[in-house]
Amino acid sequence: MRRSVLLLALAVSAVLASQARGASPKVAALQVALFQRGYYHAGFDGVTDPETRAATKRFQRRHHLVPDGIAGPKTRAALGRWGRHELGQRELRTGRRGWDVAELQFLLRRNGVSISLDGIFGLATEAAVIGSQRGAGIASDGVVGPQTLAVLRRRRGLLSRLAEHASVRAEIDRWSRHYGVDQQLGCALAWMESGHQSNLTSPAGAWGVFQITPGTWQFVENQLADRRYPRTVEGNVRVGLIYLRHLLRTIGGAREALAAWYTGPRKVQRHGIGPRGRWFARTVLAIRSDC
Repeated sequence: MRRSVLLLALAVSAVLASQARGASPKVAALQVALFQRGYYHAGFDGVTDPETRAATKRFQRRHHLVPDGIAGPKTRAALGRWGRHELGQRELRTGRRGWDVAELQFLLRRNGVSISLDGIFGLATEAAVIGSQRGAGIASDGVVGPQTLAVLRRRRGLLSRLAEHASVRAEIDRWSRHYGVDQQLGCALAWMESGHQSNLTSPAGAWGVFQITPGTWQFVENQLADRRYPRTVEGNVRVGLIYLRHLLRTIGGAREALAAWYTGPRKVQRHGIGPRGRWFARTVLAIRSDC
């Protein structure tokens, strides 16, 4: 399990480094806004470094503002839609864009989601939000209001959550290679189902990283694998990936397999993907490249 140890070390060190340098969602939003306006080309790390200050001053001079390197009200206004809306002033959902969306994306990244920062609430951001909501046991509607923000802003237990995410991703990586399943696809599906939480149980009895129902677990054990799997993180990941491989082989491509995972294989085979299956597949595939 050397990979899991490495991932854990990287995740923890990234958070510690970010905290030590005083990383801020507001600074990350400023960096995104300056990037969108063509003035900043470095990383979105949320740290007020010389490059960020210099880019801010260049923008201010170009717009006839006092070049103090501080994103005050006038600078924010000059940034246009990329400088508008404080995080929490409005609900965030698909289609929104602006300063508050960039802040949200920074918080998602700080909570272990490998998501791009661009200030645009697209399908990848929606998938990241839904996984975070499911992992926290709150309504998973992909809409960011006060309750979701409270979860993402929570610092207590952050390192342990990142450690769990790293461990889960290491298991997915290991067993994806073993079963010949695309690792990014498995990772994205697991995030969408549980937010990479290993001990989550739904009201319907679906459990674990891949939210496997008792019926699906029995089907994998009795029909696909002819063996028993323990109710551990590793066991859940193995059952989930075996079932995903089965769907990929019997239903079709990734879109069809994901739709079958969400709505049931018989429905997809008889009636096609359908709106709900199409939404689920598109959302999982949107976060696949970031996983």
